[in-house]
Amino acid sequence: MLLRCTQSDLSARFEAARALTADEHAGTLSVIDATDPEVGMDSVSYRAAERRLWDSVGVETSELELSLPSLGITVRAQEAGQGPPLLLIHGGATGGASWAHLVARLPDYRCIVIDRPGCGLSEPLPGTGWTEAAKFSAYAEELLPSVVDALGLTKVRVASTSHGGFFAFRGAAGAPERVERLIEFSWPMGAPMERVPLVFRMAALPGAAALSARMPANARLVKLALSSAGLKSAIRSGAFNDEAVEWMVSFMNDTPSMRNELRMQPKLITPIAGLDPAMIHPPELLAKLTMPLHFFWGDEDPNGGERTAHLLLDQLPNATLEMVPGAGHAPWVDEPDLAAASTRAFLGH
Repeated sequence: MLLRCTQSDLSARFEAARALTADEHAGTLSVIDATDPEVGMDSVSYRAAERRLWDSVGVETSELELSLPSLGITVRAQEAGQGPPLLLIHGGATGGASWAHLVARLPDYRCIVIDRPGCGLSEPLPGTGWTEAAKFSAYAEELLPSVVDALGLTKVRVASTSHGGFFAFRGAAGAPERVERLIEFSWPMGAPMERVPLVFRMAALPGAAALSARMPANARLVKLALSSAGLKSAIRSGAFNDEAVEWMVSFMNDTPSMRNELRMQPKLITPIAGLDPAMIHPPELLAKLTMPLHFFWGDEDPNGGERTAHLLLDQLPNATLEMVPGAGHAPWVDEPDLAAASTRAFLGH
């Protein structure tokens, strides 16, 4: 089921939200409009920061609420542009608007950016057990085809990055007929890691992730964390602009996304051993990715450079690789024009 909201609809809902008491919020607004201090949700503030980011790149979005019965939740998506549908799946500890710089350069595609379950303004998965690798992998396999169904589409082109790559690869391997082409930006989770960034090892210390998820964020801390995670050049150059930083601060402070991510995934990294081998895609799964697959990979990605990329490509039946000099873990932010040109050339119309 799909419910579409225009920007004017959302503006009216913002004003209504501000006028409601806490009790009225609970009974009147949908989940993606809720303001609930108990779970750390202030959707009005978050939407305002998100809107400033989209405005900074000149993009007007409309909003979709997608019902996913197989997972028992509703997820929120935003769309912009006109043309062939392109579904974009974001990385870890972030939301759909992280694709803003790329979406701005692809007006000839119907770009659909989802907030993965529990991230941004999407509902978290119900129940427990999501920290078990097998259950998490089954969920990852289900998400992509469920979203395609909710959109009323037969198949889509897909773009993914990092943590989102795990969902894209698992979903495409489980339902290859639903994915026409797949473009992955830099290292995808599920690939080997050449080295584990220090910030990830530190976050894996007992209690560290839970503590950091509850700490108030500010621009300085966000820039430091993103620089450590592979966006150093984007932060230094200003490519990851002030509005993007402000949005990330709001993402961390005004949504429960960080806590949801901890509850809804296995412990991916340990301080000593690094990446959990159980989370690496097995060769038999990669062999199922028969659709055209292109990597737009920053050669300064701290998770792995060209050597890691080739280790992965050697196991894929129909993949190509484009190394991006000087780019890090978010190469569409470092080189947005080149990323858009490569995306358009690979996906075609």
